[in-house]
Amino acid sequence: MPQGNRPFSCEGSVAARILPDGRISDFGFFVSAPPSAQVFASDIPEDKSLALEYSPLDPRAWSVLLASRILHVRQLEIQAAPLREPHSAGVEAGLLPDVRIRDDSGRLVSDDWRHLSRAIEQRFGDDDRHPVLYPERLKREIDELDRIIDNDLIDGLFSIIYATSQPGDDSLGQHDRDFLHGAQTHAVLRRVFYARLGWLDDVLSRRRYLLGDDLTDADLHLFGVLLTLDIGYRSAFPAPDAAIVDYPNLWEYAKRIYAIEGLVNNDERIAIGLLPDEHGLYAEPWGPVAFTETVESIAAAWRSTNPQITGNS
Repeated sequence: MPQGNRPFSCEGSVAARILPDGRISDFGFFVSAPPSAQVFASDIPEDKSLALEYSPLDPRAWSVLLASRILHVRQLEIQAAPLREPHSAGVEAGLLPDVRIRDDSGRLVSDDWRHLSRAIEQRFGDDDRHPVLYPERLKREIDELDRIIDNDLIDGLFSIIYATSQPGDDSLGQHDRDFLHGAQTHAVLRRVFYARLGWLDDVLSRRRYLLGDDLTDADLHLFGVLLTLDIGYRSAFPAPDAAIVDYPNLWEYAKRIYAIEGLVNNDERIAIGLLPDEHGLYAEPWGPVAFTETVESIAAAWRSTNPQITGNS
């Protein structure tokens, strides 16, 4: 918030800048680093043990993580990976590890996070035994929603975080520099981000999930954003900005998925800060949880959601 005539600084919590490799385009948007190995279902071996490397702090990781759990892919060992050291000196927050699958020889199968969940479904899904996350009749709609979520929400979220540290002109004072070179871009990117959330909240006012009564791959992509925003990345947003708890349909939807038994494990809840560790302490990997005017504690609101639902509910 502006203090008198002093312009708003968009500088957020340093710890909130837990980011992947990527770059900023000429238009100011974050662009994820291209995958080293794109993925097709036929590229995923069915006769080898596989390992999924990911961070629970990463909104990109949750689609393939949830797909593998919903489909009970026994060949896939799930391995949480630590943050990597940043490339630049003086940057305090670490880099997110790549979301990638390796085979039992250590060979990279794919790090194509945008498409891994669909490839997992196509390779290991069985219509007779498992829920279908990427059905033929909905492929076009799922592809369209995945592109929107990946570009406008996931990469859009990372764009906002990058904009909090826009360097600017050294001849200006710090607050002027933040305002002129960071806050304007920051505000525009936040409007795009919140416009998409508002649109999805309206979609969910008429449906249980994005495309009807059953989970699809698009829901898995969206859930990662909702889970990591409120108690994580939002600490880099101005305090008056909305949280997921401010969108009634998105909030009920997020809690519904979060409550499905077996989709989010206790180690991940501890890493994110939703359960205490063995010492009774709650992790704050993104820094202190952001304030919101609508609930006393965002983290407590998430913690109150208990995993009691089973199956594809």
